[in-house]
Amino acid sequence: MRNQFIFYSLLLILIILDAWLLAHPNLLGKIGVWIYKYSYLKTFSRALGTVVLLSSLTLLLTWLIKHYFSLGTARFIMGILLAGTTYILIQTIVQFSGGTYAHTGAGFKTGAILLPFILIIIVVKNLVEVFLQKESSDSGRDGLKTLPEE
Repeated sequence: MRNQFIFYSLLLILIILDAWLLAHPNLLGKIGVWIYKYSYLKTFSRALGTVVLLSSLTLLLTWLIKHYFSLGTARFIMGILLAGTTYILIQTIVQFSGGTYAHTGAGFKTGAILLPFILIIIVVKNLVEVFLQKESSDSGRDGLKTLPEE
């Protein structure tokens, strides 16, 4: 239980930091946000909502996969999720390393790269839990598999 508290506390800190970084680009970044109509990044509260929404959807998706699929299938699907989020991270790094995005400021670039990194952290945590889970015939309430207590 203590490990869960530490994980979610660190996740909350990363989410708030990411939203702050995304909401505070330099002058060229602000112009880009205005031109490309990135309204979801204009203010801290909107950026926070965006990061919280994406993180929450990832948490929900991994929870559903853990509890409604067999272990083999859950491992496979989460492996695909890990590959997808890693691809998004690489694409973000490449995109923000050149072109107009390279001039948006170090903070904004860091925030843009931190978002897929947060999603990777969520997927990896749940993938590790699935790999540590043992096959058992014991089902939890409503037919859901239960995770071992720590």
